[in-house]
Amino acid sequence: MSAPVEIRNSASSNTLAGIAPFIGAAVAGVLAFRSISTDTARGPVFLLIVFAVGCLGWGLFKASSGFDSGVQVTLDAKGFRDRRAGDVLVPWDTVRSVGLVHGNHGGPTLVNFELTGEMPEAIKYSGANALNLMLPGGGKTVHMEMSSLDISEGDMMAAIRRLAPGVKVVR
Repeated sequence: MSAPVEIRNSASSNTLAGIAPFIGAAVAGVLAFRSISTDTARGPVFLLIVFAVGCLGWGLFKASSGFDSGVQVTLDAKGFRDRRAGDVLVPWDTVRSVGLVHGNHGGPTLVNFELTGEMPEAIKYSGANALNLMLPGGGKTVHMEMSSLDISEGDMMAAIRRLAPGVKVVR
């Protein structure tokens, strides 16, 4: 029996994602303050303030998740479990194929698990899998974002090959 693979958040990759919203909040706040001090129209000022507060909230959320050192993804002989997407076990016998998708222009790398049937409800309606709700026919693929995890693409695919020899691994 192979040992399970426990994958945590990567502190280095979450640093920029945690800082960027605070920069957006600061820029919007400065622009709102300048608009108020020059007594310009109030509509854009309100929108800038709402944007700044939204960025601040998003930054606090990203900062708290970036410091979460708990296990995010578990791969074992039974299947995989992603805490960020419903935290339910998806058995390997329900996975048809696994492949990597690289984001355009430096976007995040995803591991796509194509299932033989519908995905579990907890995954389907999780925030991490919201893309499937918008795409037609997206209900049979679980997308796992990798850029925030502390494992390389090669190590992830090697672990899947080792733990699930019956699952087709595509490039």
